[in-house]
Amino acid sequence: MARQPFNIRWAQGVESEDNLNSFKDPGDVRVSTGWEGGQDKDAPPAGQENWWHNRADSAFQGIERNGVMAWHAQAQYEVGAPTRATDGNYYESLAFPNVGNNPVSTSGFWRFIGSSFFSNYDPGDIKTVAHNNIPSPGWLKCNGAAVEKASYPRLFSAIGTTWNTGGETPSQFRLPDFRGEFLRGFNDGRGTDPGRVFGSYQQGTTHAYAEGPGDNGAVGSRWSDALHFYDLQTKEESAFYNPDAYASGPIYPAGTTYQIIPNSVILTTFKSRPRNKTVNYWIRY
Repeated sequence: MARQPFNIRWAQGVESEDNLNSFKDPGDVRVSTGWEGGQDKDAPPAGQENWWHNRADSAFQGIERNGVMAWHAQAQYEVGAPTRATDGNYYESLAFPNVGNNPVSTSGFWRFIGSSFFSNYDPGDIKTVAHNNIPSPGWLKCNGAAVEKASYPRLFSAIGTTWNTGGETPSQFRLPDFRGEFLRGFNDGRGTDPGRVFGSYQQGTTHAYAEGPGDNGAVGSRWSDALHFYDLQTKEESAFYNPDAYASGPIYPAGTTYQIIPNSVILTTFKSRPRNKTVNYWIRY
């Protein structure tokens, strides 16, 4: 026969009572030994039988409704074991034996999963989305907003004030602002981008080249031909400078000298960027 749902637990109407006829914990000794069984043997009192079936039904009801059992202070959790805490969120055990460590109020014993058992993101994680809709529960847009520490304690614990820009109150911290930005992996001692502080801003690189007579280039130029001849789709914000203003030779970028040929030389500068598409960045809280 088809199983019935655990909408009603066995003896749920008497579970607050404590007598042998209604609802009573049989105690550790009885739970350990069990009953002999049989009408003339050690039959269980009705209250203890009600307690036992109610206990099992309560566990099954939690699994049926939430996917996992609710956290219990006396349960022994293995590494990787999931549970649902009193705040309605799911957690994964990080230790064994993990006993008596409330996921809501302790650290180091549990990994926060979120309101969905299949979240699989930690607070502070970033993901890219291909739409401009309102973020799903558990996510915020990386738009530089100042938010309350008390409202997003796990996110604050993860990122702190790294992305603060000023103007925050003592109770606030700021979300990263990735709107219109390319993201770059942190150097972290590698040496490819030295001197950077995590979370810091870096301006785009400005390129320059000098065109001499016949577009053959000038001594010291970066390229002997203009990129726009090749339609590489990298040129933007171009600027053309009057050579008379750089009679002694321009320095652009700082520290790099371009020799000007007196006869109709034009110094051209521009910033470049790769082809791109727009997306949104969300951050997990």
